[in-house]
Amino acid sequence: MKRLLSVLLVLSLVSVFVIPFSAKAQGYKPVAIIQLKMNSENFNVDGFNMKFNPSGSKPLIINGIAYVPLRGIIEAVGGNAGWASNERKVTISLNDSSLNLYINNPIAEVNGSKVYISDNADVKPIILNSRTLIPLEFLVKTFNGSVHVETDNINIILYKQLVQVADVTGRKVMVPKKIYKIVSLYPMATQLLFSLRSEDKLIATPRGKVVNDVNFTKVFPDAKSLPEASDFREPNIETILSLKPDLVITTYQTPIKKLEEAGIPVVLLNFESPQLMLKSIQFLGNILGQYEEARQALLYFNEKLEYIKDKTSIINKKATLYIAGANILTTFGGDFYQTYLIDLAGGVSVSKDLKGGKVNVSAEQILLWNPDYIVLTSYCSDTVNDVLDNPKLKDLKAIKNRHVLRMPSYILAYDLPAQESILGIMWLSNKVYPQIVDFDIAKEAIDFYKRVYDFNIPQEDLRFITGV
Repeated sequence: MKRLLSVLLVLSLVSVFVIPFSAKAQGYKPVAIIQLKMNSENFNVDGFNMKFNPSGSKPLIINGIAYVPLRGIIEAVGGNAGWASNERKVTISLNDSSLNLYINNPIAEVNGSKVYISDNADVKPIILNSRTLIPLEFLVKTFNGSVHVETDNINIILYKQLVQVADVTGRKVMVPKKIYKIVSLYPMATQLLFSLRSEDKLIATPRGKVVNDVNFTKVFPDAKSLPEASDFREPNIETILSLKPDLVITTYQTPIKKLEEAGIPVVLLNFESPQLMLKSIQFLGNILGQYEEARQALLYFNEKLEYIKDKTSIINKKATLYIAGANILTTFGGDFYQTYLIDLAGGVSVSKDLKGGKVNVSAEQILLWNPDYIVLTSYCSDTVNDVLDNPKLKDLKAIKNRHVLRMPSYILAYDLPAQESILGIMWLSNKVYPQIVDFDIAKEAIDFYKRVYDFNIPQEDLRFITGV
């Protein structure tokens, strides 16, 4: 586990490699809808409220011309703004366009060519409250945007700056530098956004059988109003395009050829092991700019895993476990998350040598394995009593010792590749090694949902975790 800790902390220092995007690329391109109000410091980008800085910067009408604070708008869409005080020059870059402006000079430089800002030579950049204001019409025209003005309200549409990132699978993808709108196609991908405090960016998320909608909407009430974009197995391109996302997040198992052909920014995540799941958190933290939140998530997981590793390392003969999936005769091979979960809890999966993910087995095979514990997933159709009373399994050690357990769940089942699985790991190690592993699962659940989901789990809901 020391090695795991080192790997994860190294990940927390990784930054996203960015390359400016060429606006000549074909297909869908994410745009920002910027809403301004004359004489107001407040503005809105894709539904997120912002404020011009410093205080006092705001759009103004000067001699009948609409002027807007330049830096706040450009940086909100991921562009870069600079200032050369000796020349009183403002430099702007956004996608294909570079712009040089000179204070109180009606001539600007666009991609190296000199142009007049307006037919009126009196229209020029100015400085008010230590911020550069430029004519709105020139800003929009230069960066191939559009604008609609109605009385004091201004709606601007600008293409967002794109940067290149390498997702968890190594694919190079162009995504907006500033991401405000996320479509999730995979329930486990949705959950990662909570630890990054970025769930408010979701504009569509899947439900599916694995999600407890009642508990999910307790944690995230806005989920009630979010549409489903489509299933990760068969993404609906038209539906996704209609949502105008900045980013689509999904599992590496998603067929994405049509998404890529349409130009939709889609990144693939991997949840097949706890380490890959945490790597996915780190990756999303990087591209969303939530570096500290991602680091805290890694530290939380490492703290709990280190404790379990330290306590169970003294065990000479580890307990053997069988995890039942959909029913008692369905289990998981060594390439599935459940095997890693057992290992991190200090046990040994009896099915670890099987391949193929979800695997059907016979009662005779379970008898040959003769596990110390049988663990039923929360979605297993067989109950604990069903297994204890199964005459075909009566000779198992787990049956004789009544070591048949049902794993908890809350939003998702705790054996699934999501952040909640750390509670499953803690719960399982506590059940299998009660003499040496000392977790108060109720307190751990309260702490987890507060730290990771920023959610105060109701006392009555602790029964989902403790079974009491």
